[in-house]
Parts: sequence; C-alpha cells; structure tokens
Amino acid sequence: MISFLNVNKIFTSKSGHKVQALEGLNLHFSSTGLVFILGKSGSGKTTLLSIIGGLDIANSSKILIDGVELKRFDDRTCARYRNTQVGFIFQDYNLMSNLTVYENIALPLRMLKQSVHRSTIAKALEDVGLAGFEQRHLDELSGGQKQRVAIARALIKDPLIVLADEPTGNLDSETSIQIFDLLKSLSTHRLVIVVSHDAEYASHYADRIIELSDGKIVHDSMPEASTEPSLSRLSQRAKLPSFLVFKMSIGNLLHNKLRLAVTTIIVAFLVAILSAVYTALYANASVTEDLIRLSGMDQLLITEPSVIRSTQTFDPTKIEDTDHLRPSILHQLESIATQNKADFMSKTQLMLKDAYLRVESIPFVNWEVKQLETVLIPKPNEILASQILKSTLNFSNFSLDQSRIPILGRTVQSIDEVVVSNYIAELIVQMGLKTQQGVYVPTTIEQLVQDQPILTLSPSIHLKIVGVKVQTAVVLREDPILLVASFGDLYVHPDFFQFTSLKKHTVSYGIMIDDQTQLTSLLEALKAQGNLTVLPRYADQLNRYTRYELTFIMALIVPMIGYFALIFLGNYVGTSITYRKKQIGILRALGADIATIEGIFRIEAFVVGALIMSLVVWMVPFLIDLLNFAFMVHFLDTYISYFHYSIFDFGLSHIIEVGLLLLTVFTVLIFTLTYHINLLDPMDVIRGK
Repeated sequence: MISFLNVNKIFTSKSGHKVQALEGLNLHFSSTGLVFILGKSGSGKTTLLSIIGGLDIANSSKILIDGVELKRFDDRTCARYRNTQVGFIFQDYNLMSNLTVYENIALPLRMLKQSVHRSTIAKALEDVGLAGFEQRHLDELSGGQKQRVAIARALIKDPLIVLADEPTGNLDSETSIQIFDLLKSLSTHRLVIVVSHDAEYASHYADRIIELSDGKIVHDSMPEASTEPSLSRLSQRAKLPSFLVFKMSIGNLLHNKLRLAVTTIIVAFLVAILSAVYTALYANASVTEDLIRLSGMDQLLITEPSVIRSTQTFDPTKIEDTDHLRPSILHQLESIATQNKADFMSKTQLMLKDAYLRVESIPFVNWEVKQLETVLIPKPNEILASQILKSTLNFSNFSLDQSRIPILGRTVQSIDEVVVSNYIAELIVQMGLKTQQGVYVPTTIEQLVQDQPILTLSPSIHLKIVGVKVQTAVVLREDPILLVASFGDLYVHPDFFQFTSLKKHTVSYGIMIDDQTQLTSLLEALKAQGNLTVLPRYADQLNRYTRYELTFIMALIVPMIGYFALIFLGNYVGTSITYRKKQIGILRALGADIATIEGIFRIEAFVVGALIMSLVVWMVPFLIDLLNFAFMVHFLDTYISYFHYSIFDFGLSHIIEVGLLLLTVFTVLIFTLTYHINLLDPMDVIRGK
C-alpha cells in the first residue's frame, strides 16, 4: 500500500550544522497489521512517522501510495492525504481544548463535509469504552480517557492508516495495555504504525518491528511486506466547519481583551491621524463660496492677472493703472452676473492734482488711531490706520436696489447725492465730519442718514449722504483685499461722471452679490473666462499651505505612523497565532490545509478591522476639527477666524478612502499571518517546540 524509496531527511540547525535524520530508507507497508518503529531518542523514528503522515517533507524521496506518487512539496495534496487516509494518535492526545468530546470526535467528519449523526459518535465512543461521554469536557477526563477520545477521533473517518506517536507515553501500565489491546484489534483491517521506545510492548503486540539507529534501518522483522492495493480517496479536500472557524476566531479575540482593546485603539488612532492629514490635503470644494458668504462680503473684485499677480498682495497705497478689459469681455462679465442674479459694476477712481482721492480726502475732524475702533474695525493699530487712511475712494455708478441690498436711508436720485459704505459711515460717527456749515458729529449711523450731511471731497464735489450701504465683513488687522474691494466704495448717480471736472480712471470691476446670487455657478463661470483674477481667493491661500506645509508633514509622519501601525498589528497577529499554535498543528494533522486555517484569522482580522474602522470614523471628525481650528488660527488675519467653518470636511468620499486604506493594511496583515502559518512545522507545534 505504501512504498518509501530512498527517503532522506537532513535538518539544518540555527548554527548551520547539518544533521542527517534519515538516510536512504526503502520501506514497503502492507494494508493491515500493527507495525512498531523502535529506536533511541534521535534515531529518526518520529521524523519517519511525520513523513509517512504527510506532516514533514523529505529532502529526497519517492513515496508511493497505491502506486501513485505523493508529491511531498504540494501542501494541498498532503493535506488531502492526511484528511482522507490517515488518523493520528499523539502522546499528548492533542485534542481541541475548547470543544466537547462529541465535538472533537465529530470534527474530522465535518472537515470531510459528511453528515454527523449522534449514533455514529456514540458507536465510536462505545468502541473505545467511553459510552455516554459525548457531552464531557476534556478537563473532566483522565489521561487514559483522553487517549481513547483521540483514538475515536482518529477512527471516526475510517482511515486506511493509523499513526500513533508514543500513544502510551503518559499512561500507566494498566491503561497502556488497554490502549495496545485496542490498537491490536484495529490492525486486523487497517494499517497501524506505532512509534515507541518500549521493546516489550512491541514484542508482545507487533506484527512487524522496524528498528532505527542514526536514521538507518538496523532491523526489520518483515522486509518483504505485501503491497496489495487499498481504496484511495485523495480527491477529497478538508474544510473547517464554519462553527469552528467562528468559535476559534472569537476565542482568539476574547482570549486577551486588554490586548485587543489596546491594539485596536492605538492602530485606530494612528490610522485616524493618517486619514485626517490626508483629508487636510484637500480643502472643501465650496470653501471660497462658503467663506465669502460667511464673511459678509458682498463684492467680488475682478482684476487682470497680468498686472496683479497671484503671488502679490494688494497694497491700497500703491494702486497702479491697469489695462482696460476689452469691451467684449466686459459684456460677457455683465451677462454672467445677470444670469447668476448678481450685478456687474465698474469701480472708478477720481484724481485731484494727479493724486487719487482717498479716505484721507474726507475732511474728518480728527484722525487718531485710538478712535478707529468700531464694530467693523475691531482691532486698530497704526498699520491698519495707515491703510484705511490711504485707501482709494471708488466711485460706482451702480444703482442700488433697496429691495435686494440692505440700505439705511434711500438710493441716490440726483448727481449731488451719494450712498456711502458703512465703514465710512462708522468713521464719520467716530471722528465727526467737517462740513461747510461747521463740524458735524452724529451719534449714530441712523442719525447720519436722517441729517443727510454734505460730504466735501474737492472744491467741485459736494455730495449729500442720503444712504448707507449695510455691510457685515469685518476689517481685520491687515486686510488689504477688503480695503480695495469694499471699504472706500461710494455709490453715485449714473450721470455723476458727466458733470465732474476731475480726471477719472477706472482701475477695477466688481460684481455685487447677495443671498439670491447663484454663487457656485457664478464663480465657475468667472473662472472659465480664463483671463481674470477674482478676489478674494481663499481656496488659493489654503491650497498653498496644503501643498507645502501639509505635504511636508505627510512626508515626515506618514512613514513613522505606518511603521508603528504595522508593528502593533504584526505583534497582535503574532500573539494570536502563538496562542492558537497548537490548535493549528492539530488541524494540520487532521488534514486542514493552510488556506482553510487562514479563514480563522481572516475573520479575526475582519472583526478587528471593523472595530478599528468604527473608531477611525468616530475619531477623524474630531481630528479634522482640530485641523480646522489650527487653520482658523493660522489665517487669523482673514475672515476664517471669525466663523466656525469646516475648511476640511470628512465626508463620504473620505470614509471610502479610509476604508480602502484599512483594506490595504489588513491585506498586508493577511499576508503576514499566512507567512507565519507557513513557517509552522506541524510536528514541532504539536510537540510544543
């Protein structure tokens, strides 16, 4: 039935020393009988038994099973051989400690996908003298009873070969005799091979005795064994039953709850940091739109990028002449604004004696820094005071519609009337106004509108203040964009410019927006023009920081975090495999291949991954809030710090990205555990090495 031709096995120690365990063995085994393999410790008898059972690999050999060569390097073929034709009985019983007697005996049948009947298990227990022990737990059994359960487990699948490794090594003499009597009765219709060091039992029970010394056969009582064939069943493949896979997986998880909790929390925190930093590389697509609305700005300033480059900031004291936009472009901009419920306007500056009219041209009673603090100018300083003072006055012939844009008072109706921004109105309230009639110091903006004082800007320009345009955007310490876009705006009658004698010069254009404006499509349409710079551009500022600062951070912390995450996961997997090492060895001996055993750890990894994913999804929004807060502080001189706005958003897309990241991590984890399981020698594991 079994033939060994020129079997050699060489072990290499850690120091590199080679040990010849088996040398040139040629053996033939019959299909029945009780064969004893004797020899001193280190003679090679256990190695031979392992090779016969397909648990070990010979360095060179030709092994035939019923004339069919068993390919020793094919783990799946060896697993099927162990599962269908071999029953193992070990010195230490090697039963599954977390299963009952019934479940231990039924396990080989379930791995063969055969139906399990209680009568079958009861008959197997009766045959080994343990009738009625089905629901016993292993810790309720004596050593002899455990060995009988191991024999019943080996016999339940009706194997062609029973391999027993020192089956009575841990038993007393009386129990040993009972076990050998049982093995002798089994050998009448199957091959039973026993590895033992006891020559007395061998001489009494054996049909054949093979004695080894230094890996060689020194005695064989029946070298010419018959080789009649038996039924081969190598086509079947063992598969662990689902209940055992889940039971072992959950058992691994619950074996050390503290280790599970610590590993899960630490890895989740590391992955959450990675996810948060990754998320921070991309600002919200609507950040510009949202921040414009939140900031209270009601104008988009349009400039020509050929003059004012994106790397420069606006300095209201150094506004230079820009080329006029072509009439065709102006027409397109006006059309875009109208389509998106906004209004296009020109912003014209007037020159008196070759100098632009500025805020300082307004005859205030007093200009002092300490008097500049208003609701819209919360933190004055000398730099801000100078910027405000030098800000150019922008005259717009835009006719304000009181039904759409908040105005205190009314719109202009003649060329000698003006609507001022409430920035200027607040300055007038704070510092007073010199008029031809004397000094005018209103107590509130409402009084200013009611009294309608005269604003004298030059000997020829005397405008009655009939309204104040309400704006809510706050001027921060150094905010030149707002100073250019909105601060010095004056709204006059369309015919005003026909009657002024001052030199006029148009330097920019703007689009007035309100709550009804379709801001998203407006910004997209303006961007599509391709030859415009639309300010403010918060997204550009943010992207500049994300490109340089966050990318640098990513380059530093991602490898480090990934390294520590893999260390924790690798340690967890290694500990889990160590905890289940003996059970892995037993399952391998019963015929389960590596792929089926990996299912245990795949479920475990899936559960751990689900726990980590849940924690990550819970943690990341908090980390994103920290990033948002950090950027609010970072952009202290913009509108961002005045509003709780999520510059970075952990949305559905980022949840998917985190999921993919975890999938990658746990794919590595699966490969890691596969590598570790492949390194396990089943016999070493079973023997506790």
